[in-house]
Amino acid sequence: MNVEELTVSVPQKDGFDSETVTIWPRVEDALNAIGAEEITFDAARGALHSSHGCIVLAKYLVQEGRKIKKMDFGFRAPLLTRAFLLTEQDDGADCIYDSENGVIVCETDEHQFGFDVLKDWTVDWTMLSHEVIEDYEGLEDIDSAWTLDILLEYADVPVEAYRRTDDD
Repeated sequence: MNVEELTVSVPQKDGFDSETVTIWPRVEDALNAIGAEEITFDAARGALHSSHGCIVLAKYLVQEGRKIKKMDFGFRAPLLTRAFLLTEQDDGADCIYDSENGVIVCETDEHQFGFDVLKDWTVDWTMLSHEVIEDYEGLEDIDSAWTLDILLEYADVPVEAYRRTDDD
């Protein structure tokens, strides 16, 4: 599978046309905007093969994107849509939509990832989610310090190649 050609149809609420989006150009633009290193690009390509990977990649880009003025978050809805669709195949996460607070909660075996989706208000999150809960309680969103480490697990390099040591 060539991840640079992956497309996804993002379902829209009634009254809005569904759009088919090529995912990689949006991810690549976001990675360039945050000044990501080549290993992060490699990890992003690997992450697109699984629901867990798409969720981690989306979270990493959102966290880093908040540090950039005028960041384009156009990657978020396509990445989360791909993640939700892949969960049907790989069971990598449970995806819950908190309709009261406009938050998507993705629960994996190890972590919870929360996404504010109020800005993506035309997307039909209820159609994609496994469950819709009003006023979800118990979100323990992952600390941004760990998101890159989790993402880099999708790169084809050993951990020692990118982790800092006491000598650094």
